[in-house]
Amino acid sequence: MSRIAITAFSGWNDAGEAASGAIEHLLSVWPSRLAGAVDAEEFIDFQVNRPELRTTEEGLRTLDWPDTELRIVQPPRGPEIVTVLGPEPSLRWKRFCDEVLEQMQLLDVSSVISLGALLADSPHSRPLPVSCRVEPGAAEKVDDEDLYEGPVGVPTVLARRTTSAGLRTTSIWVQVPHYVAQTPSPKAVLGLIRELQDRIAAPIPLDELEEDAAAWERGVDELARTDEEVADYVRRLERAQDAAGLPEASGDAIAREFEQFLRRRRDTD
Repeated sequence: MSRIAITAFSGWNDAGEAASGAIEHLLSVWPSRLAGAVDAEEFIDFQVNRPELRTTEEGLRTLDWPDTELRIVQPPRGPEIVTVLGPEPSLRWKRFCDEVLEQMQLLDVSSVISLGALLADSPHSRPLPVSCRVEPGAAEKVDDEDLYEGPVGVPTVLARRTTSAGLRTTSIWVQVPHYVAQTPSPKAVLGLIRELQDRIAAPIPLDELEEDAAAWERGVDELARTDEEVADYVRRLERAQDAAGLPEASGDAIAREFEQFLRRRRDTD
């Protein structure tokens, strides 16, 4: 039986550490084994993603390099999963994506799910919008709602590469409130996991994830209570979303939010 690959990269495409957190959750609830890696030496700026020194259980000192790891995860039923997790590379994206694709093909991957998270004007107190779409092939015409043009990250580059290679590729993105972007967002992780559940045969154990998401929301509520400016902003976001009804997170909606994120990023640079 062919395998499903799930990819995530920390950094620019990982607001609230949601995409990487979703894969880490899968690795924490199901057994896995290392199946491959892309060496960081050619692709990572070590001043941006530094190696880490740690002590093993045996008391030995070792360096952990920021390689991109491919692990085979064994759910209790359904096809095996290949997780691809690492930092977004700083250099040679095309070669990096080719290496990831080659290792996927060696592991008999037939479909890919690309995870991402972006900052958006979404209130933390409402369900965080999640978009899901099958990436079009090179010769396919895209829908009007998918006509985003602008900067992209390595998840988009890799998704186009895997699609061109004939692998069915689905992109799933969650929107993370930009006013709490400095901390991990378990609520965003939960949103991605629930969307993943529709594509994986085995029930994904949530363990304490739902509790963590609720605690995160209560913590942001407390922040809003102590900062009237934040509280007023959240109320305006809530009214806007409630007035429109929770929209389907279409490609067009994601594009608009992404453009707003880029404008905010330029304004703060």
